[in-house]
Amino acid sequence: MENVEFHNSPDGTVYYKVEGKEEKRLTRFSREILLPLLKRVRENFPEAYAHLQSLYPAKAKTPAARDQQVYVMLERFIRCNFGEHDLLTEDIDHDILNFEEVKCPLRGGYCQEENVICKPKGLIRLSPAERDVVKLYLEGLTFDVIAGLLGKSPATVKAQLYHVKKRLHLRNCREIIKTFRFHNC
Repeated sequence: MENVEFHNSPDGTVYYKVEGKEEKRLTRFSREILLPLLKRVRENFPEAYAHLQSLYPAKAKTPAARDQQVYVMLERFIRCNFGEHDLLTEDIDHDILNFEEVKCPLRGGYCQEENVICKPKGLIRLSPAERDVVKLYLEGLTFDVIAGLLGKSPATVKAQLYHVKKRLHLRNCREIIKTFRFHNC
């Protein structure tokens, strides 16, 4: 999937820009964006996908109705997770979804879809201790700093990251970062 940046206009319209191309309005005909994103959401965020399907069922069994369903499902997913117009990182960068903290008045306990559609969690299961280590590692902290913050030895931190890496069949610690950003963990 190409590198893509999304943003919501003040009137609520969703736009996207593929790297090196002109910005376009997202429509049900934006298949070059919608179909690869649909695949990512279905495979990596099945709870979000199922919930979106229940909120936006297809009205008929025609290709046009299916295209419309995919469009409204993904428009909602994009609005909740990528709506800010920033220039720091692409929202989709080499198949990695870079979720953003979208300003929504329903965040903070009012939105029933928070942590389901909005800020969805991927399928990676970790122990609480491993999750703490990985979270700090994703922030760019060193083994020594993580160890100091968590009251562990650097060797324990390194061992926990090693076990995460082996369990997920990753080759190195850079792949931990890539995988966890890909799954929004």
